[in-house]
This record gives sequence, C-alpha cells and structure tokens, in this order.
Amino acid sequence: MHTDYLAPVASTLGILVIVLLTIRFRWHPFVAMFFAAVGIGLASGLQPAEIAECVTSGFGKTLGYSGIVVVCGFIIGEFLKNTGGAQAISQSVLSVVGVSRAPLAVGITGYLLAIPVMCCDTAFIVLSPVVEGLASGLKVPLQTLSLALAVGTYTAFKMIPLSPGPLAVVSGYGADFGRVLALGFAASIPVFAAGYIWIRRFGRSGSGAAARVPVATPDAPAIVSGAFSAFLSVGTPVVLIILRAVADSVLPAQDRLRAWVDFLGNPAIALPLGVGLMMLMYRRIGMDVLAGWISSASSRCGSIMIIVGAGGILGAVLQSSGLGDYLGQLMAGLHIPGLLVPFLLAMALKSTQGSSLVTMLTTAALVAPILPGLGISREIAVLATCAGSMAVVHVNDSFFWVVTRFADMDVPSGYRSLTLQTLVQSVVALAVTLALSMFM
Repeated sequence: MHTDYLAPVASTLGILVIVLLTIRFRWHPFVAMFFAAVGIGLASGLQPAEIAECVTSGFGKTLGYSGIVVVCGFIIGEFLKNTGGAQAISQSVLSVVGVSRAPLAVGITGYLLAIPVMCCDTAFIVLSPVVEGLASGLKVPLQTLSLALAVGTYTAFKMIPLSPGPLAVVSGYGADFGRVLALGFAASIPVFAAGYIWIRRFGRSGSGAAARVPVATPDAPAIVSGAFSAFLSVGTPVVLIILRAVADSVLPAQDRLRAWVDFLGNPAIALPLGVGLMMLMYRRIGMDVLAGWISSASSRCGSIMIIVGAGGILGAVLQSSGLGDYLGQLMAGLHIPGLLVPFLLAMALKSTQGSSLVTMLTTAALVAPILPGLGISREIAVLATCAGSMAVVHVNDSFFWVVTRFADMDVPSGYRSLTLQTLVQSVVALAVTLALSMFM
C-alpha cells in the first residue's frame, strides 16, 4: 500500500525533471524519461522488482504495438522522397485545385505527405524545393506558401494516428486504432481549414525571401514517380485500416470476409503490405538501391522508437504508483469536464517543453489510469490529447525554426503567424472533439 501523497508528489517532480533535463541540459528524451520513471517509482514506494517489471513490460508492450507501423511509415516516406513521389503528389493536387489556389494545393500536399513521413519537420523540408519553385514561378509570396505548407504538415502529424505521437496515445489509452484513424481524418478537415483561413487572413507580414534549407540528397538519381503510384502506396494501407473498422461495425463476428478484412486491415499487416507494394512498383531501380533506402529509413526512426519505448516505461510506472486513484479523486472534487483533462495537460506540457512526442507520451501516461472516471471514450481521449498537443509552436520547438528560417521570418512574425495558427487549430480541434463526443 503506497502512501497517498507520495505518488502525486513524485510524479509532479518527475515531470518537472523531464522538462528541466530536456530543455535546460539538452538531454535526450529517452534518457530523461527513463531515469525520471525510475525515480518516480522509487519515490512512490514501489519495490525494485516492480520497477524492473514496469521497465521491461512498458517498453516491450508499447513498441510491440507501434514498432512495425512506425518503421514501415518511415520506409514509405523514404521511397516517396527518393522517387519524386512527393513532387508528383504536389503537381497532381495543383492540377486539381488550380494554379490560382497554389497555397491550398501546397497545404493539401503537405497534409498528404506528412502521413507516411510521420514528421512535420521532415515533410516540410522534403517539400521545400517544390514550394520555392512554385513561389518563383507563380509569383506567390514564399511566406504564404510556407505557412500553408506548415498548416498541412502540422495538421496531419498531430491528428492522424499513423505518426508516432498519436499512435503512442492510442496504445496508451487502449483505444481502437481504426476508429481513431477515421475520427482523426474527420476532425483534421476543420482543423486544417481553420489553420489555412488564419494564415491567409492574418498570417502574412511580407513576402519574405527564400531561405535555403538543406535537403537530403537522394541515394540514387531521382526518378519521377507517377501520381497514381504515389497515391496508391500511401493510400492502400490507410484504406485497409479504415475498412477494418467499418467491417467490425457491420459484419458478424464469425463472418469469413470480416476475418480477412481484420487481418489485412491490422496496422501491423497493412503497413508492410504498403512497403511490399512499393518494392514491386519500383523494382526496376534495383533491389540494392531499395535495400539502401530501407536501411536509411530504419536508422532514422530508431531515435523515435526508443523515445516511444521510454514513454511506455513512464506510463507503466505511473500506473503502478497509485497515481490514478489520487488523480481520479482530485478531478472528481474539482469538477473539471473529463474532455478538458487530457487537453489541458497536453497543452501545458507542449507549451512548456516543446516536444510533441514527449507531450503525448507523458499525457497518455498521466491520464490512462484515470480515464475510466472521466466519462469519455478512449477514442475521444486520444483526440483531446492530440488537440491539446497542438498548442503551441514557438521558440522551443524545432518546427518553429524550420518554418521561419525557410520563409525568412523573424521571431515576432513567427509568433504572429505560426504560433497563433497552432493555437487556433488547437481550439478548433477541441471544439470538433467535443462535437464528436456527443455521438460516442
């Protein structure tokens, strides 16, 4: 039996230690979260053997759920970058939307590319040459196109649970992946629209000059990919996953078709199928080259994977510490609407320490033990956490510097445009989540 006050005090100090180590001393988030989790466990009165079990089970369970999805997503993103798929998607969207709506086309392209790339920074940088070319050729201010691109990449990165952060939240809350994916897509539309309208009306402070951002050189000569191939490779896994959620709702449990849809739509199966499809489509390039791309993608996602695993450790320790019982009683006494609990926690953490991944992992670890008492579904809790983690992007976030440097904006301009844009998107995401919660 743990003393009532130990868990909340130890957890609060542990979170502060994570913020201090990652911001002030620049520690890697994995190391900071690992030692903070062990410290919280010891200070909460857990036995050493219990802490060791939390370390192994928390790390393994979290990566067992999300590892394959994250690795395959990085591989698909690497293929799109090296084959010209990103440019193909951009040109396809531009032809549909129209040259006169180039900012909208750029925003949609950023949204689409950020899904398989799983990183708003990377998606922004990959598309930056395309944006620069459009700005020059169409005589559109570079800052306008850059902010539109930021809206698209940031929306998909935060709202679609194929990215490591939202995916870890799904795992932490034990939510249904297919339902969250469908809800995330639905919620992302008004969130994207809100950000786009904001930057079109209030986000410009000048045209800005082109600030060169280093872009990785492909391992092989760029090969222009058709738009059909690019969309097919990105869309196939997503469609299979959503079909699985639909089949679970409309087909009987013993139906043979449902069994196959469940199998093919399992994220651990659907994403590797997408990789296999890309291998077939681009086999003419040479298997040695493709293997090099896969190795490059795998090495890049390693750092993210260990951070996700550390978040699992932190969550397991917090759940074993007795923090859930204390927070449940506290929230009941304060009468805070359940939907606001994950939202406000995520907003506070994001604004304080900047890392979206650490924000989502820590919020899920804190909220998961009290989730049954909040009166909201697990899927809605995921959306509320994602909504809170959108606010706000400022100087402690690498994305702030990527966007402002490329668009040649100073810090005050970045605050007026990008920071306020993410705040608007966060509030709209909360409103949409509240509306969806009325039907779940």
